[in-house]
Amino acid sequence: MKEFEFEVFPKVNIFLKIGGHENGYHTLVSRLVLLKDSVKDWIAVKPSSCFSLKGNFNCPLLQNTIYKMLQVLKSYLNSDLSSRLEHLNIEVQKNIPVGAGLGGGSGDAGVLLRELNTRLELGLSLEQCYHIGAQVGSDVNFFISGFSSANVYHFGEVVEFFEESPLSIEICTPLNTACETAKVYQAFDSLPLPTEKGKLWCSMRSVNLLKSFTQSILNDLYRPATTLYPTLKEFEAGLDPQFKWFFSGSGSSFFRLKEEA
Repeated sequence: MKEFEFEVFPKVNIFLKIGGHENGYHTLVSRLVLLKDSVKDWIAVKPSSCFSLKGNFNCPLLQNTIYKMLQVLKSYLNSDLSSRLEHLNIEVQKNIPVGAGLGGGSGDAGVLLRELNTRLELGLSLEQCYHIGAQVGSDVNFFISGFSSANVYHFGEVVEFFEESPLSIEICTPLNTACETAKVYQAFDSLPLPTEKGKLWCSMRSVNLLKSFTQSILNDLYRPATTLYPTLKEFEAGLDPQFKWFFSGSGSSFFRLKEEA
């Protein structure tokens, strides 16, 4: 295997609506768009005598999304192919902020799986890759898909391409607040249920959604996140008031539409 490297872009949630619970997890519908004119991670993969994973992940190895993905991936491979994963040196240059609602960890795992499947000729189908991604994280399959815009359903593992022009988006992320997704979802359960379900939004262009609705209506996690992390409200108050700002995922990033594509 020759060494290779690639880039991983962040995502934002144009809308995120929670529908209920299933097997202890929240079900949802959301629009994810990839931002290719923003901050990005770089991943370099080299052959090595033993496995190593390096990067400023700020979490234990067992909690790292790349490590989790590789462990699941091994169960889909025969012993010869699985052993090849034990001879990889993976180094990640993290630039996408952690706990920011931008999908950095999920993106690293999803795009790496896609690259390994191609470059190591693992022979996995897209459906098999999706099965792996679904066991790692809710946003992983979106990054596996390679779509620039998609509606995602259920736990986020069902991905449906949405055709639209790319958006020019500016992201602002507070330096001192990283949101824990599990805690934000727990906080959501303690608040009154939203009345707007967003059932018709899956057919609307992202730019129209952003122009038609506020962040508190578009994203069901805005209220619980800002309740759980009051510094988010302080940060939001300091954003340029001439623009309309939105909240991505479980936070902590805000974003705005710079212009129509």
